[in-house]
Amino acid sequence: MLDSFFMKKHCKLIVKIELLFLAIAFIAEIVQAVNFFPNLKNTIALATTVKPETFTELYFEDHTQLPKTIKKGEGYSFVFTAHNVEYQDMKYSYIVYLQRDNQKITLDEGEFSLKNNEYKSVKENFGPLKNLRAKILVELVNKNQQIDFWMEQI
Repeated sequence: MLDSFFMKKHCKLIVKIELLFLAIAFIAEIVQAVNFFPNLKNTIALATTVKPETFTELYFEDHTQLPKTIKKGEGYSFVFTAHNVEYQDMKYSYIVYLQRDNQKITLDEGEFSLKNNEYKSVKENFGPLKNLRAKILVELVNKNQQIDFWMEQI
């Protein structure tokens, strides 16, 4: 009876050791397959890695106070802001221009750098303008991103 007790105990231990060896062999085969097939390694990395969404916010500060009408001889101003959410340092080039029909008139251009999660506000002053309907655009050139607003004639 005592022999049978030890035999059962040894059998359970042997089964556990065999399962451990099978698991180790399985993991070794996976590692070998990943090393042999580089695309498999990339696929596993893509499937198991969460990549954050990267983008740049571009917006007008206090958009309710943007100039709406063109008055003869008057100057105008507005502020636009860029927020870097690219998870890396970025250099931005921008152009501010006035567009009437198919004609673009550059009002300002420049560039600035932002670290991840930094903001940059730029104040733009322009005018006076002729009494014609016009669109004012701010474009981040290297991001192919733009915002705009319209000014109406009175």
